[in-house]
Amino acid sequence: MYTHAQYDKLVKATVEQITSLSKLKGGEYAGDQDRLANFRRNAAALGLNMETIWAVYAGKHWDAIQQYVKDLQEGKTRPRAESITGRADDLIVYAILFKAMVEEREAGPQTQGAPAPTPRAPRAPRKPKDTPPPPAGDGEGSGGGIDPADFE
Repeated sequence: MYTHAQYDKLVKATVEQITSLSKLKGGEYAGDQDRLANFRRNAAALGLNMETIWAVYAGKHWDAIQQYVKDLQEGKTRPRAESITGRADDLIVYAILFKAMVEEREAGPQTQGAPAPTPRAPRAPRKPKDTPPPPAGDGEGSGGGIDPADFE
């Protein structure tokens, strides 16, 4: 049996751990000004919104937790790079970061840092640079010259 007193103690210890992790990792990843800076930076670099970047980062911890649960079900044990309780703590931090993103987005653009970039349309493939020039011609019809279709 897991008593209410044990649970209350766990909640208190978890809040302390989350506060510590948030400060430590926040400075390491985001710097001193914008707590969401690393999400914005990576979103801009990839042409995505920061929530998508968040989903990937948080998903890594959720995947580890799901694998732990699956291993329990199958009676497997395996070495782990991080403790499973550490993964849970990280996921709690990511949930709070997500709440910050939602809060900022719902407050409107006046409170947001760099705007979330709009995903770019795919580009048409480019011709290789070593393509020889077209044969000289009179510039009319198919006898050579510049074909506007080459630039579409």
